[in-house]
Amino acid sequence: MGTGPGSAGSSGNPDADAGTGTLQGNVLLLTDDSFVHASLYTSGATVTADGASGSPVTANWDGADPFSLEGVARVATNWVSVNPALVGGDPLPTYQAVQTNRVTKVDLALVSSAMLDGIFNAVASLRSPNSGQVVLFFHSASTGAPLAGLHVTMAKAQVVMYATNNGWLLDDGAAITGQDGLVVFGNVEPANSNGTQSVTVTRAATASTPAVPAGEFSVKVVQGAVSIATVGVQL
Repeated sequence: MGTGPGSAGSSGNPDADAGTGTLQGNVLLLTDDSFVHASLYTSGATVTADGASGSPVTANWDGADPFSLEGVARVATNWVSVNPALVGGDPLPTYQAVQTNRVTKVDLALVSSAMLDGIFNAVASLRSPNSGQVVLFFHSASTGAPLAGLHVTMAKAQVVMYATNNGWLLDDGAAITGQDGLVVFGNVEPANSNGTQSVTVTRAATASTPAVPAGEFSVKVVQGAVSIATVGVQL
């Protein structure tokens, strides 16, 4: 997994070895249901990441100056969270998969509950405020390009919504990813004590080719929060 498309940018620092690192950046508010366009989040928040010592490390975002986290665990997937200072309001607490073994600077995203509700409304469903919500982009692991034509499943998701050229499509068991490779899993419950849930990816069958398994990936799920990530699929 990697930093989600909701981030405005990142700075690479390849380093495959685990250890202590730093992470700096801004906090952005995603502004539409593409989960790409964003503006600076001008209110306060707390940023938290897994630390190299085994304990979380935190930093404050003041709405203007870049946050700076010290003692960050350098790992392939560090679920960095942003918790708005205003509890129970909008936006929602948001977790983002960050490759802290490869980047030292990254802009973190916050997801609006109103925007999510608009997606649920588009498929005649309702968001549960007590469940987790998961936003995933499926990209090629080799080229980084979005992958169309995938069918994805998550056992504990009550609803699965695919972004298409014509809006959002509720999965009927045969839906496939569109040109952006974007899927929202709604009203998800954590699957185990680690707070993760497995996503199974299949390249859908076509008129000339059978369906092909394309991997299984673990995603963090937190009740009352949103998780966002890019999943690199090897095809």
